Amino acid sequence: MFKRLLSPLFSGKTPSLNTAIALFSDAVFLVADNKADVIVDSVSITSITEWQSVIEMLITKHQLGGSQIAIVLGLGLYQSLLIDNPDLNADELALALPYLVKDLVNESPEDIVADGFGCLHNDRMQVFVSTRQQMNKIVLACRTAGCTVGYITVESVVWGEFTAENRSQLVVHRYGNGNLQLTAFSQHKLFFQRQLRGFDVPLVSEPSSDIQALQLDSLALELQRSLDFLSAQLRDNPISQLLISCDNDNNQQLALALSTRLNVTVKAVQSPLLLLTSTGTRVAWAGLKQGFSPVINFYSPHLQPKRQWLSLNKMVASWLALVVLIGVISGIYSFKSRQLIPELVTNKAQLTTAQSQLTLTQKQLLLHIVSPIKQQRVSALEQEIIAKQSTLEAVANHDASLMVGYGQVLTQLATAASNNIAIERISISGNAIDLNGVARTPDAVPSWLGTFNRYSTLAQRRFQLLNIGRDGSNQITFTLQAQRMQEAN
Repeated sequence: MFKRLLSPLFSGKTPSLNTAIALFSDAVFLVADNKADVIVDSVSITSITEWQSVIEMLITKHQLGGSQIAIVLGLGLYQSLLIDNPDLNADELALALPYLVKDLVNESPEDIVADGFGCLHNDRMQVFVSTRQQMNKIVLACRTAGCTVGYITVESVVWGEFTAENRSQLVVHRYGNGNLQLTAFSQHKLFFQRQLRGFDVPLVSEPSSDIQALQLDSLALELQRSLDFLSAQLRDNPISQLLISCDNDNNQQLALALSTRLNVTVKAVQSPLLLLTSTGTRVAWAGLKQGFSPVINFYSPHLQPKRQWLSLNKMVASWLALVVLIGVISGIYSFKSRQLIPELVTNKAQLTTAQSQLTLTQKQLLLHIVSPIKQQRVSALEQEIIAKQSTLEAVANHDASLMVGYGQVLTQLATAASNNIAIERISISGNAIDLNGVARTPDAVPSWLGTFNRYSTLAQRRFQLLNIGRDGSNQITFTLQAQRMQEAN
């Protein structure tokens, strides 16, 4: 029980980003890298309402609970827009983007999430938009499965992970039997995207036919138009290669057929793993490869839940720790008090002996003539007795306070605790108690002291100094110094 209550105080481990999930309207793809092995799995669905159950099933099936997941949204689950660059810093842009695109989408700004980046060759911004409701369902599904969401990005930008860092390339990709998508990257950064409709699946087949050749010629013509447009945009670093990744097609044969019709190199996308045989699995792997620095992130920090530092479990754990500390301190002082009992008995015996000797000496003085030597001896004995009595009285007082212990004082201090006061240091000596701590407001300290009258032990304490100030972190600090009794010299 104590381990469970105290665990929130010491659980500071951040889960690693080792899992990515690509979401499409008809399937969910998972890629996980646990260093020992790479897991690739997929599940077909009939509706996006099945996302939650499928995500939970995949996480449970592969024992990925506690992972931090990268989510990649497939085409059709987000919108891509171009707007004028608003020239805002990152924090302002995250909050302003939903309102900057409100006239271009059907939902209200409160119901959407948006992220974007500046275009390479003009004063425009590429913006991606999705619904807040869709994001909430994804986050809830991952939490229910015992995982957290690292970020949520889009398919269009993750294709850049398959391109070279120092060149411009055009990726021709298709998911399932959908339309062909053209996505151009320069130094891993997206700067052009286009959709080509009307091209049947597959584009190449055996045996080839005139219809197939005609379709490839049409595709090459569309690709050449896009290349000519991009060449005008990228004069310093023109498109030098096409990458092919089309489902339900032989990408190697398609690349070979297009390379004979175009004046640029055409290659099939090289998957780093043999298990990445489809567009969905490649998109999931690319999302995982981006790590914690995605180009687009719909799950920005201001949308993530804030960590609750003061929770019920932490409060209970803090009080339990304080009670244990008080018990330990009380036990230590009780043990020391028992150790001083023999010394007290010895001092009392010495006092009795000294008092008897003083009485005898006084009687002898009455029977003899007073002499200076005897007077000096008597005076010395009286001073010695006074010193021993003072010592015995100090030991008795010290021992009495130690025998009683400070458990009751500390217990009543804990009972009188306030949410506006945090005690950092307690110093107790005899009847004097000094307190140091921090307060939420300056008025909280006098208010807290006013509650001491409710407790028998605290009500007897007197303070001669109250100092309220601020430390280097601008926290309100206070010092309470107990009243010291002035002893006669």
